[in-house]
Amino acid sequence: MYNSVYHFGRVVVAPGYTDPVKFVDGNPYGTSHVNGQGAIPVDDTARAAAAYQGRRVATIAAAIKSGLAA
Repeated sequence: MYNSVYHFGRVVVAPGYTDPVKFVDGNPYGTSHVNGQGAIPVDDTARAAAAYQGRRVATIAAAIKSGLAA
């Protein structure tokens, strides 16, 4: 999948273990949540990981737009 993404000039911004919240949720590839057909509500760990991932994507996108990531 990534080869196709790169071919079209996209950038993958995986969160990795770049923040302590990622050690808690345990998924360096991105935020995830198993729904269980609606039986399992989203917990604070998943919300914190999603918020961090959103900030990271926005920060990297701003750096690329301004030319700082060149």
